[in-house]
Amino acid sequence: MSEPSLLIDELDETLAGGSAADRTRLLQRVTDLYLDGAVNYSGEQVALFDDVLGRLLVDIEETARRELAHRLAGAKVPPPNVARQLALDAAPAVAAPMLIHTDSLDEADLVACARNGSQVHLLAITKRPEVSAPVTDVLVTRGSDIVVRSVADNAGSHFSEEGFDALVQRAGDDDVLATRVGRRQDLPRHHFVRLLAKASDAVRAQLQTSRVDQPGDIRDIVARVTDAIAARTAAESTDYATATADVAALEQSGGLDEAAVRDFAASGKFEHTTAALARLAELPVPTVERILLQQRAESLLFLARALGLGWATTRIILQMRHGDVVVHDQGLDLVRSSFERIKRTTAQQILDFQRSRNDHA
Repeated sequence: MSEPSLLIDELDETLAGGSAADRTRLLQRVTDLYLDGAVNYSGEQVALFDDVLGRLLVDIEETARRELAHRLAGAKVPPPNVARQLALDAAPAVAAPMLIHTDSLDEADLVACARNGSQVHLLAITKRPEVSAPVTDVLVTRGSDIVVRSVADNAGSHFSEEGFDALVQRAGDDDVLATRVGRRQDLPRHHFVRLLAKASDAVRAQLQTSRVDQPGDIRDIVARVTDAIAARTAAESTDYATATADVAALEQSGGLDEAAVRDFAASGKFEHTTAALARLAELPVPTVERILLQQRAESLLFLARALGLGWATTRIILQMRHGDVVVHDQGLDLVRSSFERIKRTTAQQILDFQRSRNDHA
């Protein structure tokens, strides 16, 4: 008599009156037999093993179920009904290996598990090679921070419009999640802009350097979002309110010129200098503030050149910008050389471009 036939006879005896230990031993033997030839079994033979293993699983201890799950998770063709039964097991240690590795689970099963399972079940689902949008919709709603970070980090995850919306919403208070979501190549542009608006400065800096697919585009988005945030901050600043009013009065009296800018900068009045330059350049205050705060001086040099400011005034602005940090003459000489090489017509063209960009922002 063949081994399968002997096992079938033994199955009937074990199910009829065998102990739990007998059922576990038989479960191991049937699993061994299946794994030895699973690749070559016909559909009918796989169905037979599926039925036998399923009957043995009834009332079996968690330890035995966990061992079976780990063994079948590595099988190329796991018995489908048993795989589903193990994947939906209430014990996370039983379900996890099947949820991660089994291809035969359908979307409805995964959605149901995501809705009703523990956070360990959900985390296992996020490790699958591919996770469909209906499943991720549930994960980003029900999942813990660890679960949501994991599904966002999985390149095989797919998200609906609502799913991306929920991800960006949750990323507002989570820098790790914000960085992972921002690095996704499938993140739609409008969600990326919303993400940047919520993100910390550290996250913006990481995303600007890590999204190498369209670095210029990313820099432009970061700049626009930074301007928008700065605009809200400047609007709420009493210092800027005073400076803007003073500059407006000075312009009305005909006194807004290079000398006024130089006096503001020499007095260390950052907000007044910013407001004066913004008025002369016809740019928003946050845009000019960002130019003044940049570590490198190029943008400021182009702005000064476009406005026709001389080196003496530009130097004072540079010194004001550095505050108490001593700027050595040698460094200033290099900056002056760069300043004098800039053609004013070129600088004015760049200023015109900045104005048009702000007009369409």
